[in-house]
Amino acid sequence: MTDYKVYENQTLLDVSSHVYGRADVAIDLAILNNIALHEHLRPGQVIKMINVPIRTLVIRAIESRKIIPSTGHKTENDVDNLGFPNEFVIQF
Repeated sequence: MTDYKVYENQTLLDVSSHVYGRADVAIDLAILNNIALHEHLRPGQVIKMINVPIRTLVIRAIESRKIIPSTGHKTENDVDNLGFPNEFVIQF
């Protein structure tokens, strides 16, 4: 497999799912690319890929729906905005 160019808001789990149809390969990608599994990736960043079995049915489903997995947050402040409507914070 060749290199992969990261899309906006993608994580290694997204890249792994997009290319291989399976998220478990993200760990191998992190090791190969010497980056943390949870590291924020930059759009356009190039990730080295590996040769592992691909889940063809998952890839077909993703491609037929024209989906590019992208579950990362735009900024770290976005994490603070996650939650449920009308929720309240419990502080101790």
